Amino acid sequence: MIKTDVSEKYTSDSEEKILIRKINDLVNKSRKEFTVTYSHFLDPAQQALLSRIEEFYGLISFEGGYEDAERRLCRICTDEYCADEGAPIVLLKAVIPARSGEPTHREILGSIMGTGIKREMVGDILPNKNEPMFFCHSMSVQHIELELHKIGRANAEISRCTLTDIPETPLKERQINVSSMRLDCIAAEGFGMSRSKAAEYIKKGVVAVNWIITPDTSKEIKSGDKISLRGKGKIRIGEITGTSKKGRIFLQIFS
Repeated sequence: MIKTDVSEKYTSDSEEKILIRKINDLVNKSRKEFTVTYSHFLDPAQQALLSRIEEFYGLISFEGGYEDAERRLCRICTDEYCADEGAPIVLLKAVIPARSGEPTHREILGSIMGTGIKREMVGDILPNKNEPMFFCHSMSVQHIELELHKIGRANAEISRCTLTDIPETPLKERQINVSSMRLDCIAAEGFGMSRSKAAEYIKKGVVAVNWIITPDTSKEIKSGDKISLRGKGKIRIGEITGTSKKGRIFLQIFS
């Protein structure tokens, strides 16, 4: 078991230390009870922090309910034979009258939080017009079903869904050309801004690669990677389709 406090080794931030200690406790619980354990929902920065902890290597992974999830639970498995009842994630749908219009992400989250639920108990939110969907921890499901009656000012009817109910969002394909496969170059072209502005966002810690916050502007990006910029959306990197005589790279991206 990991008996010592490893948090001091990795951060001086008090909240980050608390998170590391909680995961450390779940690691020890997994070993003691021979079962898979799960945390609450974590944002990309928290996932990045835990991914750096050497003592957790090979023991943790992340699950958010679907492939492109940004907010995910930390799954702790200390032995391949540990019992696993599955991630405690439930997908809920809130149906509101069509005349009420499409609620914003802020309205949906605000309404959920208004029931007294902590942010860490709620995963990704999928706006989906007048039938927004959201992931939540199974421990919060009954509370939300009993207390959530409105999204914004509109009446809402809450029901449980399966992952097959998630609507497919068609991706838009674009072609861009960049001087290199550096993160700042691709983020600039992908999100339509100057390279210096993209670098500023990256250094601020609001850009994630494959849902992990990445402050390194020179990080090498490859086909299949997903890049997200807080407040600006996300893009997926496709194939390199060619190069120019001056060495610029022609790249396929999806958004």
